[in-house]
Parts: sequence; C-alpha cells; structure tokens
Amino acid sequence: MLALLGLAAALAAGWALGLRAALAVGIAGLVFIAGRRGAQQGWTDREAKGERDAQRAIDAARGARADAERDSRDAGRLRDDDGWRRD
Repeated sequence: MLALLGLAAALAAGWALGLRAALAVGIAGLVFIAGRRGAQQGWTDREAKGERDAQRAIDAARGARADAERDSRDAGRLRDDDGWRRD
C-alpha cells in the first residue's frame, strides 16, 4: 500500500515538476519505506529475543527445581551444611 502511494507521488511529481523532482520524490519514498521495514524488523528481533530469554529463564527454573528434588530425596543430606550461618 505504501509502495503504491510512493509510486503515485513520484509519478505526480514527474508530471508536475519534471524528471529531477520525480527522482527525488522516488528516492525519498524508498528511504521512507526502507526505514519502516527496518523498524518492523527491529521489533520482530526484539520479540524473538524476549521469547529466547523467557525460555532460558524457564529452563533455569526447571533445572533448579530438579536439583532441589534430587537433593531432597536423600534423607541423609537434609542436614548438610550449605555454608550459610543461621542463628
């Protein structure tokens, strides 16, 4: 849709102002469209990074839970010293 609008603006400028103006309008339109596509790609990349980070946090929590369950299975280890002083 935006590309068609840019093409129409370039053609209108070409008829009204000449070839140089049409070229300038066309280049400006291409720069605008490229900027919009770049911004859209940036949002897509940011969303994908957020999903990867969330999955990494979920995996870390699952691993910690599995380690805690494994450690609590052995009744002899329940009173092991973990290095923290508790008064």
